Amino acid sequence: MIMYGKTRVVVSKDPKDLGRASASAVASAMRDFLSKQDEIRMVFAAGESQSTFLRALGKETGIDWQRVVCFNIDDFWDIRMPEPFSCGAQTTRELYTTVKPKAVNLVRFNAVDPEVECARFEALLREKPIDILCQGIGTSGHLALNEPDQCSFTDVRWVRLVNLVPQSKKQLIADPNFKELGYIPEQGITMTIPAILSAERVYTMVPLKLKKPIMTRLAGTSAPTASLPASILIEKEGLLYVDEDSCPDAWRAGDTA
Repeated sequence: MIMYGKTRVVVSKDPKDLGRASASAVASAMRDFLSKQDEIRMVFAAGESQSTFLRALGKETGIDWQRVVCFNIDDFWDIRMPEPFSCGAQTTRELYTTVKPKAVNLVRFNAVDPEVECARFEALLREKPIDILCQGIGTSGHLALNEPDQCSFTDVRWVRLVNLVPQSKKQLIADPNFKELGYIPEQGITMTIPAILSAERVYTMVPLKLKKPIMTRLAGTSAPTASLPASILIEKEGLLYVDEDSCPDAWRAGDTA
């Protein structure tokens, strides 16, 4: 078994295999929660790395989505950006329109006042505990849009307006979901690290070759550091899915943090 601290690592063959495996695990957790409580609250992320997972989860059976309240983990903030290029639009296309949850809470990417939007979204998140959170890791090492050296592991706020670093913009502008926009906004609205860690179960999906450098760095990081936000996963029980292309060589060799 490969472990990154408290997080268990699962190596899949390719993005489709990763999508199926992670969707099966998340669906099983959903059924478990729904057998014990009236409704569950879930968080989802956008981006190329999440596509196979979102589509596979939409095909899972035996889930009463009318008892599921969904949130997006983040979005860009840019009042001039067309709605189809928002993160919320992607998760809607790839999951929400298929499963039709009880409620979907998206970040208002074009809010006139981003700080007011941060407060609104945070209030929604804090109403009840988050049961399941699904996310990726960016090539900058960010979780959601919590960028290197710009995040706090002890932030008292659950939602913030943030600045995207050049590496994140480089990755996202090549992402099929955002490429046609021609640019990536300078800022975003994101759940903070403490908000992410508040979820009872956390699933992190990181396929694709472009993620191997940052995952290799992660594998060699043995304690949480703000210079690599994803390193906080070493302290959180959860599942981290990689594929053959994104898997660090150290993990293939059985070396773990």
